[in-house]
Amino acid sequence: MTEPWEGLVIVGMGNPLLSNDGVGRHGAIALGRLFPGARVETIPMIGMDLLDLILGHDALVIVDAVATGADPVGKVTRFQMPDQGVHTASSHGPDLHLVLALGRSLGLSIPRTIRIYGIEIGTEVPYGETLSPGLQARFKTAVESIATDMRKSLGSQGSCATPGMRA
Repeated sequence: MTEPWEGLVIVGMGNPLLSNDGVGRHGAIALGRLFPGARVETIPMIGMDLLDLILGHDALVIVDAVATGADPVGKVTRFQMPDQGVHTASSHGPDLHLVLALGRSLGLSIPRTIRIYGIEIGTEVPYGETLSPGLQARFKTAVESIATDMRKSLGSQGSCATPGMRA
């Protein structure tokens, strides 16, 4: 029997040693428990290795930290492609648009539907492997917010090929 979310890959981004910067990693793991059959991966930043993780999937969800300091800690923002969102561009490597364009130009099976979620972490990023108490208190609500949006935009029946935002 096919799992209902088999065509979905959830990628959590962030440094696992920089406390709140790793919220995307924690978020992806938590979302994986809510979407049976989805593949869950964690990486420190967007790079060419992202292609290996997303090939052959219908939908891609990226969860990452956002450090604006303008919004309350734990607030979720969904970024739209093709706009340059907070982490679609990186000073550490290729941006998301370049990685996806390269994959398409090589004829690779890139997800057609992409969602990018940022969780506000504030401006202080201490060292540590766990989330700060303030973010931890709001983490469950943030994950539930992302999950609700995913179900609406990707289809409540687990159909990851639902027309929607295209990369």
